Formats: sequence, C-alpha cells, structure tokens
Amino acid sequence: MKSINSIIIFVVLVTLGQSIKAQDYAVALKTPAVYNHYTLNPFLINPAHTGFEKINRIVFNFRNHWAGFEGSPKGLTLGINGSPAENMGLGGIIYSENFGVANRFTGQVNYAYNFKATETTKMSLGLSGSYIQYSLDNEAITDGLHQASDGIINAAVNGENFFGADLGFWADFSDKFRIGITLPQLVLSRLDNKKSDENKPFNFIGFLGVKWNVPSYRMSIEPSVCVRKISDVPFGTDLNVVANMLDDRLFAGFTYSFGPSDSRVSFLGGVRVEQFRFYYSYDQSYQSFQSFNNGSHELTLSFDLGKGKQMSKPKMNNGEESIGDVKN
Repeated sequence: MKSINSIIIFVVLVTLGQSIKAQDYAVALKTPAVYNHYTLNPFLINPAHTGFEKINRIVFNFRNHWAGFEGSPKGLTLGINGSPAENMGLGGIIYSENFGVANRFTGQVNYAYNFKATETTKMSLGLSGSYIQYSLDNEAITDGLHQASDGIINAAVNGENFFGADLGFWADFSDKFRIGITLPQLVLSRLDNKKSDENKPFNFIGFLGVKWNVPSYRMSIEPSVCVRKISDVPFGTDLNVVANMLDDRLFAGFTYSFGPSDSRVSFLGGVRVEQFRFYYSYDQSYQSFQSFNNGSHELTLSFDLGKGKQMSKPKMNNGEESIGDVKN
C-alpha cells in the first residue's frame, strides 16, 4: 500500500493534475533540481558560472523536501567546479533524488568560457551535458494493488535514460551587478529507440542581483530576483536578500517565493571557517499541503581547494589584447 500511495502522490504532483501518457512520464519527471542555496553556488543552476569565481571548490548539498511526510523527495548533490586553465571553467555534478518509489539520477559535466570584456566587466558562456535516468523501485510492481497490464509503471521500473544539455550566460559588472540566464534542458533526448516528446516545454531561469558593500561594518548585502519557467509550471519568482558579514565569515539570507503553484518563505544561515563553508536553510510553504509536513530543510557543505587560473580579455588575431592591458 505504501508504494501505491507514493506512486499516486508522485504522479499527481509531477503532472499537476494532467493525464499521463507513456511519453509524458519522463518529461514530467525531468525538471531541474530544486536548490535554495543557488545564490551562493550559482553553478548548480547555471553552467556559465562554472569556474567564474576562480576558486576550485567541492560542494555537497542535501535537501529534504516536505520533511515528516512519508515518501517525501530527498535530493543529494555532489559538485565540483574550478578553473584549470585561463578563461576556462570546468566542473561536474552528480545528483540523486528519490521520491517515494520514484528515483532520478543525473551525471552532468559543465564547461564555461570566462573572459573579461573590460577591466570591470566579466562574462561567461557555459554549456552542460547530462546523462539522466528515471526509474521506479521494484516495490512499485510487487504491491498487491499493482495491475500487471500497467505498461507505464512496468516501463518505468526498467528505467528511462536521457541525454540533456543546458546553456547559460553569466556576467558581473564592477563587482556590483550580477546577471545570469539559463536555458535548462534545451536538449532532452531519449537514449533508446523510443520517440521523445515532441511537445517539450520551454525552460528558462533568469537571475539579477545587486551587491552593496558596507566596509565600515565589514559586510555586503545583495538583494536579487530569480524568475523561472520550468516544464508546464507557470512562472515562479524568488525575491532574495543575502548578507555576508565579518569579511565573508558569516552569512544570513531570506527568500520569498511566489507563483501560481507555490508560495513560501525561506531563512538561511551560514559560516565560513578557513576553506570550509556550511549553509543551512529552512523553508515553509503557504499551501494547504503544508499542514501535512514540517517544511523543507537544505544543507550545503563546501571546501575550497585553492585558486584557479585567472581570466583575461579575448585576444585579437595579432595576439594583442582586444581592450587595454590585463591585470590578473
């Protein structure tokens, strides 16, 4: 009974009430991973930010969505990104999520070209390629209520494999304004002989942040807004504020998210000790479903491995800098 309940909840939530066809199953499942801490680790949602900070970093993230609810989504992420060569960002992400008896696994490689447009403007173009697998546990077909003729469930137990590609752009102006654009799943193609969904929805994530430094208090404050259009879900918006205090040793943040399908608030706190950074956030939804769970928790632990190669301005054919001299 537990597995059937999980399947029912899973199907209802990922399809938002739409009827499921075999080709809809994978597309409905394939939505980018949800993170609250993307303002602190943008490369998790935008491949163009890979290596942008010129720090080689390992990131571990855990998110427990709807804590206290049986079969609630739980996601684990292991990411690494850095700058192994001048103007290059390179990284990888391994993501695993289970939702009741449903599972998703993603292995992703990021590449970015980072460069200085001017002395005060840094830009980057990024591309990622992913292997994605969706599957259901065997428990989904061993439950007494399962119908042997249910082809959708039977096929899902064997797993469905996809290749995905994301495209991103990131820019930093005068270390004050940050702009990011991501096109998640610009390519999503099945790795078998079955036909992919021809009506794949358009996905979009846009980010804009403004940073204010307050030297007298050894802190900076960055309000930001993030808008996203994912799968068939209407546009959602995050309003964020993150404060870095004591020369980036303490962090505090607040997010208010709203849209036709969700409304929630999130509180974030963090600390940096030498090369280690630890962040924790808690978010509470304002939906009737909230009465059945204890909110969502997210933890991030990162470790800085050292500085990467610095970026420079693109060179002209004669080998000269295109705009002025470069200072690393």
